[in-house]
Amino acid sequence: MPTFSGRKVAVGIGLEDPNDKGKAVAPTYGAPHLDISFKDSPTSKMNESALGTIIKNNGKTDVLVEGDGSISTKLWVKGLYYWLALAFGQKPTTTGVQGDTNAKEHLFTLRDDNNHISATMTIKEPNLSAQFAYAMADSVTFTWTPDDFPKVEVAFKSHKSKETSGGNVIYTIDDTEFLPKHAMFKIADDLAGLDAAPEAKDIKSLTLTITKNLQPQQTMDSKDTYGEILNGEFEVSVSIEKLYRDKTYRAMSYNDERKALRLSFVDDKNKAGTKTNTSLTFDIAVAAFSGYEPSYGVSDIATEKIDAVMLLNTADFNKSITAKLVNKYTY
Repeated sequence: MPTFSGRKVAVGIGLEDPNDKGKAVAPTYGAPHLDISFKDSPTSKMNESALGTIIKNNGKTDVLVEGDGSISTKLWVKGLYYWLALAFGQKPTTTGVQGDTNAKEHLFTLRDDNNHISATMTIKEPNLSAQFAYAMADSVTFTWTPDDFPKVEVAFKSHKSKETSGGNVIYTIDDTEFLPKHAMFKIADDLAGLDAAPEAKDIKSLTLTITKNLQPQQTMDSKDTYGEILNGEFEVSVSIEKLYRDKTYRAMSYNDERKALRLSFVDDKNKAGTKTNTSLTFDIAVAAFSGYEPSYGVSDIATEKIDAVMLLNTADFNKSITAKLVNKYTY
């Protein structure tokens, strides 16, 4: 085969049946990626048995082969459905938008168990077509800066791959992506106050990370790959860098305040229906500020870095964190 560039690699994803996890499915979405490191990753043991010579190794065996790595993409509106389902552990509740029948609202809430939904990742390139079944998200990280496309990076673990002759990856040519100008961040005393809260000012960068702490299980019957891949403790963190204008955020951190947070992206040009804006909204009901660090570079404008972590919302678990995706797609 001729050599080829990385742009020839196609990535597809299909969500698996929750009652038949690990059974490979064909891709239902082609993910336009920016970077990919997802691949088979072996764990090897060397045979060091002494055979009457000073040479150390006389054999090698792979005791585990796992799918491992990450995929990074822009915030493509159609594709967000898949990354959010993997992050929250289940498909969303989907309803039509009242008064705009073509618009769909997909509400994602956390599945509160250790058996979250899995996917089959299909990787196609000129030399190889492979499917990675039982792919689970270990972390899902959303990043925003004013001078680049917002991105999501998903770190995976999966069963070892199997070569396939099928699994065509088809891209949605008319899909749109969120732009830096579509982003907005809000802070309020509680969820009820987020709608009316003003937009936070002076933010230079923002990262929202959902961490699922996967616990893959290799057992006798799973042989040289994993059997179940279980999600462990669920964590959400937010990190903000902003211009340092006053002591507001310092006080929030050092006074141990609790706040509700909202990160949203709203595209008012590419409508979800005839009049409904395409949007993505993360709401965190209760967050604690876990870190505060000012930066005083002598040649730089002073900034401050604020870290926050999601806490359990004891008033309503299902609202601890939610994500609402409004678009035109039916899945």
